[in-house]
Amino acid sequence: MAFFDWLRRLIEPTPRRGPKHAMHRTPTPSKVTPAISDRPQPAPTATVSPVTTAVEKPSVSAPAATLVVRLVDESNHPLQPALILTGQLNHAVRFRFPEIPGYVLTHTHGFTQDFITEYGLTTLTYQRQWGQPVVTYLIDFDNGQLLTLPTIHRGRLDGRYHLTPPEVPNYRIFQAQGAQRGQFSQLAQRVIYFYRREAWQTVQRVHQYVLLTTDHQVLDQPAGQPYGYQFPAHSLWRLFVVVTRTDGTVWYNLGGEQWLVATETALRDHPLPTALPQRHQWSVQPFERLGSVDYVPHAAVTIFKEPYGESIGQLEHGEPLDVRGRIVDDQQLVWYQIGPDAYINANYVRLVPIASA
Repeated sequence: MAFFDWLRRLIEPTPRRGPKHAMHRTPTPSKVTPAISDRPQPAPTATVSPVTTAVEKPSVSAPAATLVVRLVDESNHPLQPALILTGQLNHAVRFRFPEIPGYVLTHTHGFTQDFITEYGLTTLTYQRQWGQPVVTYLIDFDNGQLLTLPTIHRGRLDGRYHLTPPEVPNYRIFQAQGAQRGQFSQLAQRVIYFYRREAWQTVQRVHQYVLLTTDHQVLDQPAGQPYGYQFPAHSLWRLFVVVTRTDGTVWYNLGGEQWLVATETALRDHPLPTALPQRHQWSVQPFERLGSVDYVPHAAVTIFKEPYGESIGQLEHGEPLDVRGRIVDDQQLVWYQIGPDAYINANYVRLVPIASA
């Protein structure tokens, strides 16, 4: 009922007050009663109409709101023009975080799901992506071995790199492959540094042979540590690498990690010819007979230039023979000479019997 009392007081006129000193005067009962009883009471409908008019309020749309979105890098430099989002206060912000090629969103500041103020500011911070690495390899040029573990260089995408050959004890830089200056990209890159030993003045890869004129000690590298064995004098070896050191000494590589000094040796362009075995001097005994090949019907037997020598052809079973001589070898096997340089094993010959007188 308090609401209606308040509404009634709002509608009814406020009684006019007299002078200040009249407020302390006690009203005469005869005057108060008629005033109250004679005043006309308001009709019930008079109080209902104002109440209905006060409760109803016209619908008003929510105030407009604006949100500014900045897209910056880690140094607060703008990556794109700022985005202006508009909507209604206390309504949802319809927004998808932008994707910027080569960058990753790492931090947001001031972003809300709803428009909470008429003017707002949001900052989106992006970080540059990492590029693919640049890998450097340090390799001994003469034996292909890695001198150290590969080094991986990392940087932001499109960031620049500048490489220099590292120092390697007892080695000097000999050659480089790959771009030593460039930018990190989406593709991995490599740089290969080739080194050569400081004490090696020249290195030659050869295909030669060396004859040792004395026993030679074998080392693990030029002027290196000796093994517990030697290569004997008058032995012939294939050479793969010839190294001349800065002190003037020459060293031969015999394959793998086997080296010997070039003193008391003789180079050969080809291996020494192997002496052919001397031809056996067969003793041919006079033996003149007629005969024929006794082998396998419809087959042929091999004949030779000399016993156990080179094959010179075949003779069919039953073919006639003119035996001119005979050889008995150290195994007591018999061979028949059937031509100037033609021999057949006697096991495959049937001699014509000699007619008795």
